[in-house]
Amino acid sequence: MPHPFLKITAIAVTALTLTACVDEYYNQGESYKNDGYYPRPGYYPPPHEYYPPYDYDAPRKSLVKNCQGKVREKVRKRIGYNAKIDWGKTDIYNSARHEATINGKGKARNNGKKHQLYYTCIMNREDAFVRSARIELDNDGHDTGNGGTDWNREAARACHERIRQKAQRNIHQQFSLEFTGQRLTTPAERRRHVTGEARVKVSGGSGKIAYDCKAHVNPLRMDSASYRWTRPLPSANSSSNHAEAKRQCERHLNDKLRSKGYKYIGIVSESVHNLKHDKRQVMLKIKAMKNNKRVVETWECRINPRTGKLFKLKK
Repeated sequence: MPHPFLKITAIAVTALTLTACVDEYYNQGESYKNDGYYPRPGYYPPPHEYYPPYDYDAPRKSLVKNCQGKVREKVRKRIGYNAKIDWGKTDIYNSARHEATINGKGKARNNGKKHQLYYTCIMNREDAFVRSARIELDNDGHDTGNGGTDWNREAARACHERIRQKAQRNIHQQFSLEFTGQRLTTPAERRRHVTGEARVKVSGGSGKIAYDCKAHVNPLRMDSASYRWTRPLPSANSSSNHAEAKRQCERHLNDKLRSKGYKYIGIVSESVHNLKHDKRQVMLKIKAMKNNKRVVETWECRINPRTGKLFKLKK
């Protein structure tokens, strides 16, 4: 006949074993291991550690109900108060000693528009309080955060416009800009990263640039925009480039002389020489009045007429 103490010990061990197996991961109340549904990358994955349940933990149904209530509020703020949600799969796991994480997805609809919904809630395990909630709404692969705006398209449009403005400031001649490639990623819910290539055409040929933009959406704000030359515009020794170098150097010199108190500035003579890397050296002989005295000086200007970058301007 088994000893009573051994029987009690066996029962206790069995109870502890069952308790430890109940709370690993959940899917709509069903326990499973490592094969659950997890929403898109960037949401919180199950932890490596195991946080056992406590007697005072809130019921799982309460955790899901409160999480989905907060998600419903956020969805209605985005796409309208009359939005309806069809709830899909949900994952729940204890992500910390007093914290549970809920990952889920569903479908939201309003005014005839359907959106794929992804959400994550961080919950207090004891009272089912929602510490934080994140949502992401997709419509055919595009974020439509306010029920109509395609933020991917708007971010790309704003990026192209900013790159065009930068090119206009740097390329001091007539040009056209043709965007030939584009890649867009979403590093966070309201962030967009736009990269790509574009072809720059001028009268003497064409070049290529690679551009990079970072934007914040809903509302739209450009955080950064830049480009670099992957194939510079062709070097040209034509008279038009020489004339452009003269024009730009005259403008820079005129601004500098006036800031130094020169008056009645006139160009006596000028000459242009080709340097390496598309640079031009322009020697300008000027006459002017300074401190009520007539002066005649020769100034050296080094510039890239294609980009407008000034390298040197001195006597």
